[in-house]
Amino acid sequence: MLHAASGFLLMPRVFGTFTIEKGGQSMGVLIGAAVLGVIITVMEEGDFPGWFPMIMCILAASIPAGILNAVLPPQLFVVGYFVGALCATVAISYFCQMTVWRAFIASQIYFAFQLVLGLLLYFLMK
Repeated sequence: MLHAASGFLLMPRVFGTFTIEKGGQSMGVLIGAAVLGVIITVMEEGDFPGWFPMIMCILAASIPAGILNAVLPPQLFVVGYFVGALCATVAISYFCQMTVWRAFIASQIYFAFQLVLGLLLYFLMK
């Protein structure tokens, strides 16, 4: 099972199986950056923070979560999400000059969105 936080896009094949489409990681990072940018924009009541800070925050969140999800058994996927959220909190706080508490809230909203999207895709493909 691929988690939504890993940034992979699943594309259907002719016979009903799914593969990772080439370039899916880049699209997943851009979509994640857009979602996180909207969350931070709404929280800060201001302008979009920019693509570079958002992409760096998504990479800081997705890489540790993806590594942990690959190493840990599938039952412990929440641990990867939590570690990714902590890494995202540090990155958001640094790149967007937010307090750590507000950055933690933004990262939790983002990962809740990713978790719901991942579970929805999992059950739809099952």
